[in-house]
Amino acid sequence: MLKALLKLGRWGNESEIIRYGLHLIAREVQAEQERSLVPIPPGILARAYKKLNSNDFAEDQAMAQASAYPKSGELDI
Repeated sequence: MLKALLKLGRWGNESEIIRYGLHLIAREVQAEQERSLVPIPPGILARAYKKLNSNDFAEDQAMAQASAYPKSGELDI
């Protein structure tokens, strides 16, 4: 990736690319800290879940299970 970016000619070396990436991350983090994240109002999620059909609900449940910590023994080989 660094070699491909160097070929663009925008940066002089790999260190400049890394510094630029870190600068972008710092700006993003600062922007997130500056704007206050408004919590989801009560009832919004409940109403959204009521609109799910059975296939969507099953998929949501599967995704929630997949993103949870593994159960005891689940990763044993």
